[in-house]
Amino acid sequence: MDPKIVYPIPKSQSRFFRVLRFVTSILFLTAALTCLIVNFFVGGKWWSMIVLWSLIMVWRLFSPRLVEFSLFAHIARAYFYIVVLLILIDRFLAPGWAETVIPIVSFGVLAVMAIAYYAIYDRKDRHVMSVFVFGLFSILLIPYSLHTWPITNWIAFAFAVASSVLFLVNVIINRKEILYELKTRFRV
Repeated sequence: MDPKIVYPIPKSQSRFFRVLRFVTSILFLTAALTCLIVNFFVGGKWWSMIVLWSLIMVWRLFSPRLVEFSLFAHIARAYFYIVVLLILIDRFLAPGWAETVIPIVSFGVLAVMAIAYYAIYDRKDRHVMSVFVFGLFSILLIPYSLHTWPITNWIAFAFAVASSVLFLVNVIINRKEILYELKTRFRV
């Protein structure tokens, strides 16, 4: 039995782009090390961690992966990097505001994913697993928002409820595609 190759054949990069990628990676590493060294010797708050994570975020978002590069996977990846950046800013520079801002950003990303997901009618461009995993992650926020209800604002709870509804609608509408994806990914 010959396996069917479903991954695209990588295009060969020109010498210019290989050199540009190498020079850019050297510049990114130099900037990261410089920030860490300066922050260590100057002291104070750990702002270099935020710079380091921002460099990682820019590098990972603008150097796309060849396999499974879709709009939804890119949105979910950007969401992850932005939320971690917000948490780092909250912990290292200005504490106390992340409990309000992160649910607002999450709700915005959820709205963008839902609109984009249901606006694309071509089935091959709809990646069910990205929306499925994002909804599953969002449902995990319900126990957190209920557990910390007096402290947490209503935005976290509203985001958790809205994402649960989107998750359930996605499961009901796309149950065959989700089961197929689960079977192919996890050999169920």
